[in-house]
Amino acid sequence: MNIKEYIESGILEAYVLGALTEGERAAVEADMVMYPELAQEIAAIEAAMQSFAEANAEEPPAHMQQQIWNAIQQQSAPQSVPESQPAQEAKPQPKVVEFASPAAPARPTWQRAAVWAAVGVSVLTNFMLLSQRNKTKEEIAQMTSQMDSLKASQQQVLAEYKKGRDMLVDTSMKTVVMRSMQPGKEMTGMMFWSKVTGESYLTIHAMPMPEKGKQYQLWVIQDGKPVSMGVIDNNLVANAGMMYKIPMQVKGGQAFAISLEKEGGNPTPTEVMAVGAI
Repeated sequence: MNIKEYIESGILEAYVLGALTEGERAAVEADMVMYPELAQEIAAIEAAMQSFAEANAEEPPAHMQQQIWNAIQQQSAPQSVPESQPAQEAKPQPKVVEFASPAAPARPTWQRAAVWAAVGVSVLTNFMLLSQRNKTKEEIAQMTSQMDSLKASQQQVLAEYKKGRDMLVDTSMKTVVMRSMQPGKEMTGMMFWSKVTGESYLTIHAMPMPEKGKQYQLWVIQDGKPVSMGVIDNNLVANAGMMYKIPMQVKGGQAFAISLEKEGGNPTPTEVMAVGAI
């Protein structure tokens, strides 16, 4: 258990005020047995609340104290039950019983109410401050997460830019533009292929999104035969200009092509969309 976080959670203040359920109180008391510092903290909270309440309590006016004491006397006076008397006997005069005010009451009702009113204000303030602090922590965490995400996005953009720049200045890198094979449809894709390493990168510039259940597939034509280089993720089609590294290495060929196939690809191309000669 993290004792510091446990103490800062505010549950001990709620325990002192009796604001917990029976189950929650039992859990706190069990924790106090295992962690004596919790019992010390509870004692400190009680002492602090008592000191705060007494320091901020206000004495009521003198006439109000007397009125309160008179009301207590009236409520506490015993009610005498008259006994049945013969009709001819006169009724005895009632006796007046006087009560003397105690010299120093242990804790008058008005003072006890003032104590708990001050304690309530103090606890409410603590809860509001704790809630605000937790809200601030959440907002800071969200801002940090957003900044980290933005930083990662910027780093990715810079990496893609550097990759594209390096490929343009690499004399071994060949650019192959694949143009539309469909009359009246402008579709283009570009392949950057290294004749030395066999690495290749694909970008889609003007290809319509495939209909549901279909997917584009990339091919290299080698010795007059199409060899599959894998299906093209639809995210690459949606984000035109994004560069994607092809996992397969290409040592040679006569052309690159893109076809439209069923989702997951096909062993051979069925509907060729764009072709570019190497």
